[in-house]
Amino acid sequence: MEEKDIIEEITELEIACLNAENESLQKKIVEIKTIKEHENRFCAIFKKHTGHAITHIQEVKHYSVSQNIWHTILDEAFGIPGNLIQPSHHFLKYSLINKKPELKEHIPSQGLLSVLDLLGGKSAVRAFEIIHEYTSENTRLAYLGDLVYWQAWLSAIGFSFNETITEKEIITFIIQHIEGLDVDIDKKLVEQGYKSKLGPHRLSTIKRRIASLSVFVDSVKWLNPCRNKSILVLLQKLTKKYGGSKPSGKAITKDILDDMLDTCRSTLKDIRDKALLLFAWASGGRRRSEVASADIKDLTKTEYGDFVYNIPESKTDQEGKGHPVPVKGRAARALNDWLKASGINEGALFRSIKKGGKIVGALSPLDVNRIVKNRLKKAGYDEQHFGAHSLRSGFVTEAGRRGKNLGDVMQMTTHRNIGTVMKYYQAGNVINNSASNLAD
Repeated sequence: MEEKDIIEEITELEIACLNAENESLQKKIVEIKTIKEHENRFCAIFKKHTGHAITHIQEVKHYSVSQNIWHTILDEAFGIPGNLIQPSHHFLKYSLINKKPELKEHIPSQGLLSVLDLLGGKSAVRAFEIIHEYTSENTRLAYLGDLVYWQAWLSAIGFSFNETITEKEIITFIIQHIEGLDVDIDKKLVEQGYKSKLGPHRLSTIKRRIASLSVFVDSVKWLNPCRNKSILVLLQKLTKKYGGSKPSGKAITKDILDDMLDTCRSTLKDIRDKALLLFAWASGGRRRSEVASADIKDLTKTEYGDFVYNIPESKTDQEGKGHPVPVKGRAARALNDWLKASGINEGALFRSIKKGGKIVGALSPLDVNRIVKNRLKKAGYDEQHFGAHSLRSGFVTEAGRRGKNLGDVMQMTTHRNIGTVMKYYQAGNVINNSASNLAD
């Protein structure tokens, strides 16, 4: 897996988080009663550290107390000694739960009574309705759980939350969670419910947690270190060492592609899906992100009715000058049919289609993946056996089967690393091995 693939994977995880976050709805704020015994405890501890006697929590506003003492009072009154997330975390400048208070609803129960609830007499208890058909409630829960985990882990390693999270903390997070945490820290995270079991994370979990943090940091407008070059390179190396975070899946070779295309009839969605599948496969096995970002302005029709698509940016074109690939034959015909049926003449090439046939905004990479899996299922295949690169690996595998020139194949796919493309090419070309019939 190369750097751009890592970026694409992180991007898709970020998109999943954003979809879940943006499409959630706040339903209600529920009133709760202040518990007198806890208020009395707070008043006693306040007097212990400041010398001022009070009878109600609200009276604290009459006294000037330093931030450090205030945090000590809060933690002693409402926290539990040894807990990784303490009440004062609600107020630390660069604390995640300061910026996103609803995270406290996802903190594992430690018997902690939220200071915010007591001071205001209210508890912001939010119920979220996930309305996007591709985004389950689990996505949002995972996102919020990731942020709570970051808060707990950062606390465990002694992070002060008086400054923003930096590249240093993220690299430390990656190394610790792939090679193994400090025994005491790991045990505490498990005992307090932030981890389900002792030991390192799966690489996929590490990537997801980084993606969640990236979305959060962007949302609160902090400097985002999650996509720094050093972090992407580290993830790339770890992916090579430990393998991908998820199986690459079976290749969609031409026979499978044909079966998928046979499920496309005459509706507008059928016409779109046929054009999308052929465009993605025949133009060199385009990545989902490339299909989703495909734009009419980069498409040129030839005098013979074919097309040339100029990929705005590729691995071998870091400056974004473009990389032209042909879209010919039935792929060109299918694309032409889609353009005529949709009436699209500018902007995104592939669009979402609402009920009633209304064409709306551009597809996301997740939408492209959903379309691929849906057509596989309709064609009678187990879509779970196919992964993100099935169209891409299928194109290269098919080229190997037919003995196509490797240079031409790489020109189409825009692969820079010959080792990456060779594993698929050789898989397809194995039957053509000149030594395969020595037993005859």
